[in-house]
Amino acid sequence: MNLKRNSTTTKVATDLFAIQMNWALWFVGVVFIVYLVLPMFVTDVESLNLAFPAFIFQSTKIFMLVIGILSCFSFLAYFVGNGITRKEYYIGSAVSAFGIAAGILIIASVLQGVLLLVGTLTAYTPNTGHGLDWNVSSVWLIPMMVYIMSTFAFYVAGWLISIGFYGYGGFGGFLAIIGAIIYVSLSDLGSGGGHSIQLFGFIRFTTPEFELPYAIMLTTVLLVAGLYLLRQLTKRVPIKMG
Repeated sequence: MNLKRNSTTTKVATDLFAIQMNWALWFVGVVFIVYLVLPMFVTDVESLNLAFPAFIFQSTKIFMLVIGILSCFSFLAYFVGNGITRKEYYIGSAVSAFGIAAGILIIASVLQGVLLLVGTLTAYTPNTGHGLDWNVSSVWLIPMMVYIMSTFAFYVAGWLISIGFYGYGGFGGFLAIIGAIIYVSLSDLGSGGGHSIQLFGFIRFTTPEFELPYAIMLTTVLLVAGLYLLRQLTKRVPIKMG
């Protein structure tokens, strides 16, 4: 029985990964084109001096948030309607999303390597930090796991919004959005604090800047808490067939 369940969960994760990775390839391709073309039109922007994984980092968060929002609406009813249990869907979706976050980083790193190779073999020297003199604040200096976990957290936030609207209507979705905003704000502390944040036009505070071990611990705790909450909601959410 366990072997059959594991096989089904693996199949769900594989199917979801294949679908969402196809979206991710288009996303990375578009951002990469922007990365190459933008310096031709905007030459006096300090932030352009970034390696590609750093350049795509914030965009990846938004992408993961969006596919997280699509999670319940696009896949939950389909899988459950085809005999997949909620638990199998939940595990498969989580594993797939983590794989997407890792896959985007790997692809971005490979593309950066290709640019470095091209720059070494040719006179191609675009003004976007493709050279060896990378900015010390580059995400290349952040461990890969923090990068992956930070982007994965945005999928969790999007998934929370998705299940809020899907299962509990407008009011539930509204509460889920508020919860997701708080969640991603906390998760961002793990990938870089020290930012000034203003809420509702009059509440302003500066986020603390954590050392790397504490940042990893914070992000891990948030992911565990977010995934636990999603598991509890997935157990109870009514499935809309047809």
